[in-house]
Amino acid sequence: MFKKSERLNREDFSRFFKIGKRYNNDNLTIVYNQHPSLHVAVVVGKKVSKHAVRRNKIKRRIYARLQDVFKVNNQTGVFIVVVKPGFNSLTRAAADEFLVESIAPITKSA
Repeated sequence: MFKKSERLNREDFSRFFKIGKRYNNDNLTIVYNQHPSLHVAVVVGKKVSKHAVRRNKIKRRIYARLQDVFKVNNQTGVFIVVVKPGFNSLTRAAADEFLVESIAPITKSA
């Protein structure tokens, strides 16, 4: 899990969500904005799963995978990951691979 200082508060979330550059694909939308430090947020809505336990599990898995990727690369910027309903049907390995592939072009251009 990311430190509290690396997570977005409500005010910053709203601001960066409006102005960030969006990268869309079938199962995720990633909103990215340049920033001198790393900030991350993951959004999993009720359309993905009606069960809070399942939504929280998806969030934890995404946060863990993002932390692995970002800490190795010393990545900076604001990343907001919005999960779409199709993500729920992926296996854990496929979801991890899909997330890394989705983040790769953003981290290379940053």
